Amino acid sequence: MNIIYEDDYFIAVNKEAGIEVDDNLIKKIKEEHSHINNLYLVHRIDKFTSGIVILARDEETKKYFEESFKNKTISKVYHAIVEGYLKNNSGVIDISIGIDKKNPNKRIPLSVKEGGESAITYYKVLKKLNEHTLLELKPVTGRTHQIRVHLSYIGHPIIGDKIYSKNAGIYKMKGFALIAKEINFVHPITKKNIEIKIKYNKEFLIRLKLLEMPKK
Repeated sequence: MNIIYEDDYFIAVNKEAGIEVDDNLIKKIKEEHSHINNLYLVHRIDKFTSGIVILARDEETKKYFEESFKNKTISKVYHAIVEGYLKNNSGVIDISIGIDKKNPNKRIPLSVKEGGESAITYYKVLKKLNEHTLLELKPVTGRTHQIRVHLSYIGHPIIGDKIYSKNAGIYKMKGFALIAKEINFVHPITKKNIEIKIKYNKEFLIRLKLLEMPKK
């Protein structure tokens, strides 16, 4: 478990794809870093999403982060590789999301009347690849599977996503190409602006290389 930020109040780790964000994550961190005692989850990312996860080191800091996420004062930036080319270079996806009654582990677009919750994601094209696109994504809300559902809904699912893409099997990936790449917030004690960023992992870089535009 690679700790990328640490102080007396919280830590940030760079989680690999395939690791669930639950008590087992805390256990793994403690096993690898013996100086860390108490840790509390304050938010989650999907098991097969890689990237930044924040964990509080005391209950007061935990409450601070939980309120910050609830009040949307924390900014998160994701990068994803998706199938196809988007019509616009930037835009917003504003589609409510709810639980699929046929599959409780899946989320689908639903109106509020149908039990859906408001979900908003901003996107920007970073690079056009060979029949694929590298995107920057900024979710305003934090619904379960939000980015994955939104991108699938507009016809550009994330590569390797076995739930929301029919083509996932052809990529033969451990996870899918979605990274929690950046997070910005005000420090709970010092009140300074904190900006944490990570680089692409090996699998993401390999996919980018494989999907580069063919040379003419």
